[in-house]
Amino acid sequence: MKISQMQHFQAVCKYNNITKAAAELHLSQPSISSSIKELETEFGINLFHRINKRLKLTQEGSFFLERVNEILESIDTLSQQMKDLGQTKNHIKIGVPPMIGTFLFPAIFNDFRNIYPEIQIEIFEYGSLQTQQLLEDDVLDIALVVADDNIGDQLHVLNILSTQLLFCVRPDHRLAKCTSVDIKMLKDEPLILFKADSFQNATVKKRFADLGLQPKVLLYSSQLYTIKKFISSCNAGAFLFQEIAFMEKDIVGIPLSDPIEMNIALIWKKNKHIYSDVAKLIAFTKEYCFK
Repeated sequence: MKISQMQHFQAVCKYNNITKAAAELHLSQPSISSSIKELETEFGINLFHRINKRLKLTQEGSFFLERVNEILESIDTLSQQMKDLGQTKNHIKIGVPPMIGTFLFPAIFNDFRNIYPEIQIEIFEYGSLQTQQLLEDDVLDIALVVADDNIGDQLHVLNILSTQLLFCVRPDHRLAKCTSVDIKMLKDEPLILFKADSFQNATVKKRFADLGLQPKVLLYSSQLYTIKKFISSCNAGAFLFQEIAFMEKDIVGIPLSDPIEMNIALIWKKNKHIYSDVAKLIAFTKEYCFK
């Protein structure tokens, strides 16, 4: 049994017609007929019922088609992976949510580039939820995200930082001197939330919903510059990582009485070939974060 014979058989099944299969594959009809006959002879079975010059799969033929589809799909995947090895050498596609990109990723990125200047890193900036989906869809090689317990068994998860969200306001805000706040205290506050593709958005909204409340959202944004402007000019509040709150002198970060804790993790797919450059980034991040 040859790969070409399986491809010929698959094409015939697609059209139930040798003429159309031959046209698609740019082969002669006798070549296609010969492949089918050779398979039937090798297996000692009929793959098709031949009724009034029409072809219909036998039970054995249907079983064989299922296996052929799996095999040819695996071959296509392997072929693409091998091509990718050549095309993506020294190139990593990484997803980084904007807030993580503000305080954590730049340090890792700069030190990695100093050691491996030949490796090109292409950064995709989306919220954690969308970033994870892009990774699962093979758009990304690796991602740095906020990870929860339901992230999925199909991904490797390297937890690198535990943090929490603080309620952030300008220094003269009415709540700025509070040692802590709870969600009920914020029910009438104009808020800035991250966009819907982030864990922050989903988590904060759930906290309000659990109390039967609806947040008064003034703006959805994941850009720190925009968030800071609205905090200062509109006297609004935002939920930011504590590391960001501590970095900004014009922002006061107030702990929540019931903290919203989050884990930031490096994630990549299981059962997928890891290019050497991606492996270098994983190893570097482990050493960087746990030294």
